[in-house]
Amino acid sequence: MNTSQLLAVDLLLSFVSAGAWIGAAWMTASLKDKSRRTDLALLLLGTAVAVTVGRYALLPALVAGSWWFASERITINVPLTAIPAAWAAAAGVPFLLRRRNTGSKPVTPDPGRSREWAVLAIVAAAASAVASLALTFVLGPFPSLWSLAVVLFMVAASVLTVKLALFPQTGQVPPRSGAAPGGGASAVVRRPTAAAAVAGLMICTALGSGVFAWLGSRSVDGATITAAVGHHGGAGVAVKDPTPVTSLVGDAFADAVVRRYELTARMEQVTLPSGQTTEAWTYGSLPGPALEAQLGEVMEVVLHNRDVAAGVTLHWHGYDVPNAMDGVAGATQNAVMPGGSMTYRFAAAQTGTYWYHTHQDSAEGVRKGLYGTFVVHHPTSPRADTDIVVAGHDLSGLGLLGSSDRTTVHTATPGSSVRIRLINTDSVQQRYLIQGVAFKAVAVDGTEVNQPQEVTGKLVRLGAGGRVDVAFTMPASPVTVRSDAAASAVVVIAPPGSADADSQELAREKAPAGVFTTTPVLDLLEYGKPLDRVESLDRVEPLDGVEPLDRSRDGSGPVRPITREEVMVLDRQFRFVDGIPRYAFTVNGAAYPLVPSIEVAEGDTVKVTVVNRTSEPHPMHPHGHHVQVLSRNGVVPSGSPLNLDTVDVLPGEVWELLLHADNPGIWMDHCHNLDHAAEGMMMLLKYQGVSSPFVHGGQTHNRPE
Repeated sequence: MNTSQLLAVDLLLSFVSAGAWIGAAWMTASLKDKSRRTDLALLLLGTAVAVTVGRYALLPALVAGSWWFASERITINVPLTAIPAAWAAAAGVPFLLRRRNTGSKPVTPDPGRSREWAVLAIVAAAASAVASLALTFVLGPFPSLWSLAVVLFMVAASVLTVKLALFPQTGQVPPRSGAAPGGGASAVVRRPTAAAAVAGLMICTALGSGVFAWLGSRSVDGATITAAVGHHGGAGVAVKDPTPVTSLVGDAFADAVVRRYELTARMEQVTLPSGQTTEAWTYGSLPGPALEAQLGEVMEVVLHNRDVAAGVTLHWHGYDVPNAMDGVAGATQNAVMPGGSMTYRFAAAQTGTYWYHTHQDSAEGVRKGLYGTFVVHHPTSPRADTDIVVAGHDLSGLGLLGSSDRTTVHTATPGSSVRIRLINTDSVQQRYLIQGVAFKAVAVDGTEVNQPQEVTGKLVRLGAGGRVDVAFTMPASPVTVRSDAAASAVVVIAPPGSADADSQELAREKAPAGVFTTTPVLDLLEYGKPLDRVESLDRVEPLDGVEPLDRSRDGSGPVRPITREEVMVLDRQFRFVDGIPRYAFTVNGAAYPLVPSIEVAEGDTVKVTVVNRTSEPHPMHPHGHHVQVLSRNGVVPSGSPLNLDTVDVLPGEVWELLLHADNPGIWMDHCHNLDHAAEGMMMLLKYQGVSSPFVHGGQTHNRPE
């Protein structure tokens, strides 16, 4: 089993264990003279003990997968559940066996005490099993001391409540006047009252914890992002004059050519080539206008909002722009509301394939069509004879490749060079099938691959937000590109003269059944060749006056000592998100805005360990930075250095990444399954001494996700 499957089995055993313990406690507490009930209580108790032991048996395998998958199970869950389970087995099994053999006849000097200990022990085990589930769904992998104290109190109070309610210490009270001599009554009235008081205290504790959690989830509304003042865990000193994000605009190249574009966000009804119509939000087309520039130029893009009531922004996905130009509502700007405008201006300082999208209510806005493509070329590097950009997207259940949900035909002369820039603008993974030619994956997330090899018989998998450029020499017959996310769409590259014949016939053919689930996937960690120092100095021709923003993206720069280490454990727990209870996506047990920020100083080199403990992929996207992959599940990349801006962490995976803090600002770091981000899986990367004047929510209606 892989780690994800082990976690699923552990979760199933947790539910079975809790149910068995609760059933055993109920049956034991309500025993009468019927042997069937005793047999059932014994069966449930035996099942509960066996399942609890089974959970412990999974621990070595979980530890072997990674400590992060078993940490709280070893340090908290084992003592929390093992001690009550051992007590329940020691007290409950002998009592139930005696009861089964003798019925209700007393066989010990104190049969009442034996029953009391058996019931209380099994109740303790049941309460602990439920607390173990709470640890998984509510507290998360890094519970605070106060939350553990609340859990232990609830377990102890549950046992005490049962004792007070079921096993009061009876005693004689003075007889009432007029009663027969020697008469008396048992003093049992106060015990249920005490039990009710304890139960009420439990309810108040649970409600109080819930109120605090609700208030925390609402704390971001109308709040500004303050400057990070501490560093490396120190107390730090308050920053007297923090740098506002609005001043982080970067430096334009002297006498640079300015590429000017104008985009207008609007709501419109779109008719696709298939004849299907749907309501969409667009930047004027679907996808938005294709933006291009050359290295060394300056991008100037004016955004207008005609009538998108939710507001819009422009975020440059994967492009390490200055912080003021990042386009995140509530962090680096206010959302552009209907009738408003904003100008984005930044140097085109890195080449490659990128895309742009709104970062205001992005879970809905991107899904409805507020996205487009962005490509920057190197002016002295040779370009492919045919250069095609394909953005894969799901629009209201209609799968698109580029702007079409049917066939898009391009022509290319046999023997000429072809480059296809694949972009996943969706929130889920996409798999691409390229048929009719062997290809090379020449770039990943905008970074060129060193010595890519030809690929045949493999799929190209893109996590949400990711990009891969594929290149090949055009054969004499058509080449097709299909995606598992767009069953009816196909991109055809055909020789001149065949576009109306063979290509259309190919387009009508569907991909072979099951091809996307049975064909192996190209593993980019093993692809290409490692980069040696001499080769890295000559692989890209420099351009006079241009220095890339990220000077270590090819992995060939000087080795920097790691100055900080961070861990991001991705999980699911019940949380309040914007005041609404959800089964949220969490980071280190918390949902935004309660996820602690990663705080760095400029020049830091941060090792980030990302652990996915859920059953879904999480494409984690740090704004303003690329990260270098150090390892995946403990395995170091054996191919070309892999530098990503969106890291698709599959269920049960552990990735180690290196981030160079060389782009000051306040940056989002979130799952690019934008629904996951909207449900809590996002946090901030904050540079020391940088603050933001912008407000989340409130009257500005800023909602980044």
